[in-house]
Order: sequence, then C-alpha cells, then structure tokens
Amino acid sequence: MAESDVNQLEELIKQLNLLHANDFDNAVLSHLPKLIYGLETCKKIVCDDTKTTNEKNKAWSQVADAVEVLANAAKSDHTRDPLGKSGAFELIVTFMNVNVNNYPRVDYQCLRVLANLCITHDVNRQKFIDIGGIDVALKSLKQRKDLETIRASSATLLNAGLNYNNVNTGIVNKDGFDVLAIILDPNNVLKKFKGKNEIDIARTCVYFATRVIINLIGTAEGKKKIGKTKMIASLVQLLKYTSREDAVDDDIDTLENVVEILETVALESDEVQQLLVRDKLFPDLLDFLEFSKPPLNCEPRIVKSYGTYKAAILKVIVSTAMSDGNMEPLFGDDIILNRFLQWLNSGPERDDLQMCSALSLGNLARSDTNCIKLVHEFKIGEPLANVLKTSDNIKVQHAVISVLKNISLPVENKAIIGSLGIIGSSAPLLEKDTVQPVQLGVVGILKHLSSQNNILNSVKIIMGEDPNDKETPVPLSRLLSLIKRTDEIPVRSEGTRVLVNLVKNLWSEAPDTESGGISIKTLRQKLNKAEVVEPLVNMVRESKYPILQNEGIIALTLLSMDDTAKTGESNITLDFLTSEKVNTDAATAVEESSNAESTTDTSSAPQSNTEPNTESNTESNTESKKAVSFAPPQTLLNVIIDIILNDKNEKENYPDEIRSNACMFLEKASKAAPGHQKQYLRQKVPPLIQPLITNVNEQKPLDDRLKSDIKKFLKSLD
Repeated sequence: MAESDVNQLEELIKQLNLLHANDFDNAVLSHLPKLIYGLETCKKIVCDDTKTTNEKNKAWSQVADAVEVLANAAKSDHTRDPLGKSGAFELIVTFMNVNVNNYPRVDYQCLRVLANLCITHDVNRQKFIDIGGIDVALKSLKQRKDLETIRASSATLLNAGLNYNNVNTGIVNKDGFDVLAIILDPNNVLKKFKGKNEIDIARTCVYFATRVIINLIGTAEGKKKIGKTKMIASLVQLLKYTSREDAVDDDIDTLENVVEILETVALESDEVQQLLVRDKLFPDLLDFLEFSKPPLNCEPRIVKSYGTYKAAILKVIVSTAMSDGNMEPLFGDDIILNRFLQWLNSGPERDDLQMCSALSLGNLARSDTNCIKLVHEFKIGEPLANVLKTSDNIKVQHAVISVLKNISLPVENKAIIGSLGIIGSSAPLLEKDTVQPVQLGVVGILKHLSSQNNILNSVKIIMGEDPNDKETPVPLSRLLSLIKRTDEIPVRSEGTRVLVNLVKNLWSEAPDTESGGISIKTLRQKLNKAEVVEPLVNMVRESKYPILQNEGIIALTLLSMDDTAKTGESNITLDFLTSEKVNTDAATAVEESSNAESTTDTSSAPQSNTEPNTESNTESNTESKKAVSFAPPQTLLNVIIDIILNDKNEKENYPDEIRSNACMFLEKASKAAPGHQKQYLRQKVPPLIQPLITNVNEQKPLDDRLKSDIKKFLKSLD
C-alpha cells in the first residue's frame, strides 16, 4: 500500500510540474491534501527500520520533489495561509530532523519551504518558532553541508525574523550569534568556496547572514549578547575581506551591512568597545580607515558609499577610545599612540585621519597623567597647533580644540601649550556662531590656560600673541564680543570665568612689575573697563549657581579696590553696584549711578527665592553646579544683600564663605566709594543686614568670620 501511495505522489508531482505557472499555485492548493498524505506516507517509510535502502531512497527522492512543489507554491502570497495550516510545517521539520544520512536536496528544499512560508506572514512565523524551525535552520547552518543549504538556512532565518522579533529573540537565545559567526568568518565560507561556480553563492550566503545579524541587534537581547560571542571578531575579519582592492559589488553590499552592524553595537555597548581592544581587533579598524579604497573601476555609487563607511568606522574608533576601560590599554600601546600622532601630520588631504586622531587622543587624555605625558613626552602640542593653523575643516578644528582643552588643564602643561601660539590661532573660532560647541571649546582652552595664576597666558589673551600687531583683534576683544552677543548660557558663563581668571591673575602681581615687557598696571587698565565689568556683574546677578556668583564677587572686589587700574574719574564697579537699573548695560550703568537719588526706602529689598539643585567642582560644566533660583531680575546690590542674608530658605543655599566674600566686596567698595556712593550704600544696606548681628537666632548662630565681616563692612560706612 505504501509503495502505491508513493507512486501516486510521484505521478501527481509530474502532473503539477507540467502546468503553466498561472495554473500551478491553484492546482497545488486543490491537491494539497493528496500532497500532504503522500508526504506522510514517505515519512513512515523513511522512519521504518524494516524498509530496504532502495525503498527509503525512493521515498526520500519523492520527499524532495514534493517539498520543492510546496516551496515553489509558497512564493505566492495567497498560498501561504492554506499551506501553513496544512500540516506542511510539521512534516518539513520532521524530515530535516530525520535526514541523518545526508540527502542535501531534501534539506535545501525543506528550508526553501520554511523561508517562503514566512515571508510577510506572522502566523506562519510564530508556527515556525513553535515547531522548532529555528533549531533546524541553525543546525543546518552549523553543519555547513553545502553552499545551497547554507544559503537556504540564512534565507530562512532572514525571512522569518524580518520585522518579527519573536523569531530574532529566539535565534539569539539559541546561540545564533556563534553559529552565524562561523558563516561570516571568511575562512569558513568565502575562502573555502572560492571556485568559479561557488563564489557567487558563497557571497550570497554571507550577505544573507549579515542581514540576519542586523535583525538580531534590533532586539534588546541581541544588543546585550553580541559582545559575549565570537561575532565581533568575525565581523572585523569580514570587514577586511570585503574591503580588499579586488572586491566586487556583492562584497561591497556585504561591507555596508558589516559597517552598519559594527557602528550600531559599538557606539552603544561598552562591552563591545572593550572587546575590540582586548581581542586586538582595534588596529584592523585603523587599517580600514587609513588604507581601504573603493575597488578599481567600481560604480560611482560605491565610491560615494565608501566615504559613508569610513565615517561610520571613524565613529567606532572614537567611541572605542572613549571607553573608560580602554583608556589605559590604548594609551599604553605606543604603536597605536604613535599612529594617532602620525595621523595628525597627515595633512588636510586626509582630514578624516586628523579628525579621528584628535578625537581619539582627546578621549585618551582624560587623566592628568596622560595629558602630561602627551605634552611632555609625545610633544602632541606642536602637531595640534599646526593643524589648528592650517585646517579650514570645522570638524577637524572642533576635534583639535577638544583635545587641546583637555591637555591644557594640568598646571604642568599650561606654559607649553600657551607658548605654541594656540591662544591666538584659536581665538578667531570664537566668531563662528553657527558652531557653538567649537566656541565653547575655545573658551575652555582660554579658561584652562589662564587658570592657576598663569600670567604669561593671561597677557596673550589680553594683548594677543604679538602686542605690536594692531590690526588683528586680540583674544580678549573677541571673547567680550562673544559674551555680549551669545544666547548660550554655558558659553556666556564659561567666557565670564575667563575674565575672572584674568582679573585674579593680574591682581596677584604688584602693579609696578612687568610681564612680557608690559606693565601690570597697563594690563589691569585693559580689564578695568565697563565691557569687562559688565559680564562679571551679570554673572553675579543672573547665575543660578553660587560658585559662579562667588567667582564674580571676588573679581569685582579686586576691580573695585585698586586705584592703579582706574581708566577714568569713576570707579566702574562701584557704578554698577550703586545703579538702580535692573537690566544694566555698560553705557548706562555710570549714568544711572550718578543720577540715583539717596533714599531709605527698602521696598526694593531683595526677595530671595532659593532652592537647592546639584553641585560639582569648579572645573565642571556650569549646568551641574548647585543652583539657586532667583525671582525677577535684581540690581547687583540687591543680589549681594540677598546672598548675605540667606534667610529666605531653611536649607541655606549660600555657604558662609560666599556670604563673607559678599561682605568683603561691600567693605572694599565702601572704602573706595566717593561720598555720594558711600551714602547710597549707607542708606541701602545696614537696615537689612544689621539684624543679622543684633538679633542673633540661637538656633542658627552666625559663623564667627561672617559676623566679623559684616561688622567690618558696617564700620567702613562710618
């Protein structure tokens, strides 16, 4: 009976294969019960140990023919639903599991059925999972019986997982990455099957496999697990293979997938970044960026795409250097470090290498030790200065500015970096309002180079690299212009902190001394001007961060108390302090001060409305410091009083040190003030702060220093 059924199946298959394509699908559906019955019969034969080898061989042959019919029919949309419900799925998986005697054509055609049934059909995709389809496809890939089967297995996983993450998650959880990694390794497929009639199929196998990987990393589980497998190593080897000079168009299509995968996972995964370094794969990425070229005589689209691929790998390199776990291993690798330094000298024609080098070195220069070694041992300052002077690529300039900002921070580097002309060559970038990150980076360089009492760098900021050059705007004027016109709070705040550094540095020196052939008195006079004082006043008035307000108060204190720095009859800082105008500007502060009427009205007393935020050290971005939120804008004097009082919030946002500094500012201002301004201070301030020392709250006793500073100010008014 079984033999008769097999013969009937054979005859049915012959009849179906003779039909015209237009009639084929419907005929298969109408005879589907017979096809399934015939396949069930064949299953019994091949699983029956009492059957002869010839009987089994004939049954396997009919299985291959019948399954091929189903695979061809499953190409059409309208056939997939009835085929999926027919029991074909279960039979296919059974045949693949019992095909232990290696009938390659059976596996190939079975995989074709699975692949075609899963095209845009989620019900069949779920059934593919339920009946063990993922297992048989991965098993077939792992066995690598022949190219056709490898290609069909990859296509099956690709079709099943396209926009259906249940399948993709299942593949990941069944160690699919490791199986696919074997296929992607050029040694296992592309280099093994390189005959004239094989290589095209081999390329398709690998291409399909890379598309499967793209599906897998679209799942949370895939992104989590890929760094724990051999996949990254295989991808890097495939990157090398597909970017060789004799690559063909199919190789480039695979290269595009490889780059997409590496970019996606490496930018997001610290684990992958560290794996690239630990497994010695990082140099291969550098080689790709530096040496790879589009194949000779390739299509224009490929030439254009190559730039995109290199840009993506550049991001991977920079991100890998950013990983905290990679900083020391990469910095300790002299070969890689020297390669980055060579790239800096590669010239504008290889601005991609310059940018990658600068960004990567900037990421490695995140410790004082590394920064000092880069400057003193590797002499990184000179090539960076040269790139800054010669490159007109704003991306390269941004990268160079970023690393210069980092290496300018250690005190040991400030003099060397300042001596290279970097202050002058970076200052014109302050005018590039369309690239605010570059402006902020330059401001950061100026801030770092002028910090910690570096007088020589301060002179260069104030007078320029060449004080005799009267045509080129000096860095200070460019900085003041930027502070005045920018709407970016970080730029304005950090720019004003440069002014604080300059004031503190010059007022730390005796006025009758010189620096760089210029008298300190002359330099002070360059700073004690309304256009410098105004930003300092605004930082005290407007900043939400006490630490910045404190810096401004210190600078204003110095400016207010020194007669040697006067540039006119009036004391500019005192003019701002005694101005009634809330939104002051440099042109009107003096006028407002001189016209202000003396009054004892305290209705304009500051209304402190404070709440704590976060705090950080003084070198951090201003956004991260402990914040105090003020109500409507206030005069400088009202803000100073508000800081001293600090009684509008139980949490006391202002440390006693800052309150004492505010008192000292008023004391020095009072001593320097002419009669009408001292009278103004006498009428405005004591009624508000006198109660701090006369009505002492026993629960919150004043700090001794603060109490003393309040008394000193009040006495200065006598």
